Amino acid sequence: MRENVTFVALIEIRAEDVSQVRDELESEKYVRAFYELVGRFNIGIIAEVENEQVLFDVVENIRTMPGIKETKIHVIQDGMVL
Repeated sequence: MRENVTFVALIEIRAEDVSQVRDELESEKYVRAFYELVGRFNIGIIAEVENEQVLFDVVENIRTMPGIKETKIHVIQDGMVL
């Protein structure tokens, strides 16, 4: 099982729920970076979890938050912080 999984989530939120979802995501311990976006997706996050099982649980949690219309999750395979 893969450990220390980092991912990017692009999140589309209903307009009336943006502040509620933003507040909830900002407080999550797995969120490493948080961005408000202009375009189809309202929020982008970079997150890190302990392993793949936690990844599946976190992704399910994000997708089922009230107000979220759509998510695009991308696992980061390789890279570096500049």
